[in-house]
Amino acid sequence: MKIELQEFLREDGTSPYQEWFDGLDAQAAAKVATAEYRMSMGNTSNIKWFEGIGEYRIDWGPISITPRRYATSTSGVSVRRRREVSEMALTRDFKATIAARVERDPAFAKAMLDEAVTLFLNGEPDTARLMLRDLVNATVGFEALAEDTGRPSKSLHRMLSPTGNPGMDNLSAIIGAVRKALKVNLEVHTISAA
Repeated sequence: MKIELQEFLREDGTSPYQEWFDGLDAQAAAKVATAEYRMSMGNTSNIKWFEGIGEYRIDWGPISITPRRYATSTSGVSVRRRREVSEMALTRDFKATIAARVERDPAFAKAMLDEAVTLFLNGEPDTARLMLRDLVNATVGFEALAEDTGRPSKSLHRMLSPTGNPGMDNLSAIIGAVRKALKVNLEVHTISAA
């Protein structure tokens, strides 16, 4: 079950959530973004629900992060009812806040790449593909990625879709192009599982 994540906007169009999110350091913000992508894919295992509003707790290192966001599930809800709900409050998709930060904060973009690669390596390819797709959109763009990788743009879009299935060669080329655009190298370190 997919979950539509929307962030509340004030009447002037500003987002209290974005103000909070932008105040996080890059690594913490990437952890929050990862949680958001997991929720949007239907992973609600860390959400505590209160009458349609969810709270997701992230235990990471010496701190805990508790992002608050308006979240609703649209499965089983009529189109008319969805329209009524969306007209009640100003909202926008959570990805707008993430894309804006990727575009202006290189440290956050690097942390997002790290999170996406970590998700792939830890068996969450669906979430990783969506994060990588949005990272490509906010950094290199699919046309430049196609030119850099020698693969058609349409094929790259399909590979990074929710149902995509890129082979290791294609995945390596995509990650390599993003890595090059962000001017970073990747190193893999193993840690003991808890």
